Amino acid sequence: MPDLAISGMPVVLAAGREEALRPLLIQLIVIILAARAGAAVARWLGQPSVVGEIVAGLVLGPSLFGALAPDWFAAVFGRGAGGMGTALEASLTSLSQIGLVLLLFMIGIEFDFSHVHRQGRTAAAVSVAGVVLPFGLGLGLAGLMAPRLEALGATGWIDPRSFALFLGTAMSITAIPILGRILIEMGLQHTALGALVIAAAACDDAVGWTLLAAVSALATGNFEPAAIVRMVGATLAFAAAMLFVVRPLLLPRLERAVASDGEPRLSLGALSLVLAVLFAAAWVTSRIGIFAIFGAFLLGASLSGVPRVRQAVTRHLSDFVTVFFLPIFFTFTGLRTNVGSLDSPEAWGWCAAVFAVAVVGKWGGCGLAARLSGVPAGEAACVGVLMNTRALMELIVINVGMDLGVIPPAVYCMLVFMAVGTTLMATPLAARLLRRTPHEATLVARGFLKR
Repeated sequence: MPDLAISGMPVVLAAGREEALRPLLIQLIVIILAARAGAAVARWLGQPSVVGEIVAGLVLGPSLFGALAPDWFAAVFGRGAGGMGTALEASLTSLSQIGLVLLLFMIGIEFDFSHVHRQGRTAAAVSVAGVVLPFGLGLGLAGLMAPRLEALGATGWIDPRSFALFLGTAMSITAIPILGRILIEMGLQHTALGALVIAAAACDDAVGWTLLAAVSALATGNFEPAAIVRMVGATLAFAAAMLFVVRPLLLPRLERAVASDGEPRLSLGALSLVLAVLFAAAWVTSRIGIFAIFGAFLLGASLSGVPRVRQAVTRHLSDFVTVFFLPIFFTFTGLRTNVGSLDSPEAWGWCAAVFAVAVVGKWGGCGLAARLSGVPAGEAACVGVLMNTRALMELIVINVGMDLGVIPPAVYCMLVFMAVGTTLMATPLAARLLRRTPHEATLVARGFLKR
């Protein structure tokens, strides 16, 4: 074959090198377009855009796309095609993990600790109830499920202690980024109710991530005291370094680098420094054994509290992470979720039990705590519903559990259903519970209620 060249470069060689790239490009096209379509449908239905993006990711998995069009599914995602599926899945895995590192950094830097101080006892009561009751119910459910894990598809031995701690942690999570978006869309972000929910959710997530880090240390240390102590000690030392070394050194430099005129923005040099420190922090916690996302979150939290720096960082990263990396993560989750793993009445019964325990723990616990603290009945029930929102944060948690090997695929599928279901129910139920309250007029004006 004669050499074909453009500007002296052999095209055939370039094309040959890109054979592995082209299938990934097709995947990215499908993923991004599906996410945008899902977001549009969700907004039309009165749900947050991220709900549609999550559902779109699940639709692209084996449960729907793979079941309805197996040939097209294999062609797009490469499964079963001469080993290419493994390489493509590795690419998606890497991209989704990078996206999570960036996302958790953004969540950390946007973490507003002032909410915790302003709401006082009521927020503390709701937060404690929103962790203790779901965690306890999760432990109890895990104790019942543990003897049946092999029947639920576990391919190897799973430590029942790790499983119980992980399930309890998964029940305790509230998705504060999605909750914030719901409150903004409902016009409740500046109300006492909105501040209460955000403050309680902030406390819950701080405790939840701490629990998840502890569970990760316990699971990867195989409950060996010496290994666990080393991991916990290394994690505490890293957190202290973020707060007392990295923050004093990096934050003033970023403040100086933020342009003072117009919209806050970072110079390319400052943004490069932030990304380098971010990936270094992620690498350190990955080496410690508690996952890269914890390093990203701790770095973000250590840099929080300066609005112009936060606005500049999110200005550079937010849109691209939302449009590109998050849909990849949702699709990665969808590829891991197979309804076929729930292949028996027993499995579906456990799925219903997981959902019921999640709802009773969060909605019941937080709503009761709010009511006992003097919040009116309708608003107290609304607090419980909103705190029951799991969404993105739950998906992150259960993917960690899958990577740790402490949950089988069937339980992973149950928890995905729980995360999506509790998020779907939040907005319409909250709107109905706020009828005949001072918030009704705002909800009518925004289209969430009808007169």
